[in-house]
Amino acid sequence: MASRPPPRGPSTCRRPCPALEAWDGTFRRDSRGALLFARFMLKAATVPGGIWRTPFDPADPLHTPRGLAVDDPQVRRAFGEAAAELRTAGIPLDAPLGAHQYVVRDGERIPLHGGPHQAGVLNVITPRWDPAAGATEVETGTSFLQVTEFPERGAPRASTLLTYAQSADPSSPHHADQTRLYSRGTWVPERFTPAEILRSPHLRTVVLTAP
Repeated sequence: MASRPPPRGPSTCRRPCPALEAWDGTFRRDSRGALLFARFMLKAATVPGGIWRTPFDPADPLHTPRGLAVDDPQVRRAFGEAAAELRTAGIPLDAPLGAHQYVVRDGERIPLHGGPHQAGVLNVITPRWDPAAGATEVETGTSFLQVTEFPERGAPRASTLLTYAQSADPSSPHHADQTRLYSRGTWVPERFTPAEILRSPHLRTVVLTAP
């Protein structure tokens, strides 16, 4: 059995640090450094004993876990391997997330925001990792989204989104419509009242009669 390579030294781990230092801490399409952090967290999840100096304490859930164990060779190895993965795929360490996390629909590459659940991201996106190209087609993650407001007066207000669009048929106009909306961070407004329904520009009335 081949032995595992030795832990990467401080200099190897230090070089990618500016990319994380400049990261805005989000997983938006234009976030630089997000992909490096995502790959690091995926590898850090396998570190024996965890990556925190202070592990999670059920009695103190707001302040634990905390303190990345930067002196742990396994943590340094995970960070170095994450940076090496991006270099192997030809991806700059500070590349915009959406430039290398996407789906292809109708020959169009649609950039996606979101990140892995291991990073504590609510908007979960789990792409397929290609060692030669990086994060490509999405395998699992955010699908149907809905936010609803129930005001004290008036009808509910809601917005929805189907991230993988409404049709699996490539010839359908709805094959990638809502995927593009998701990419842009745009919602689909829902209509509850008769007046809202009548205002829809896509309203079509079909009258059925008995035979």
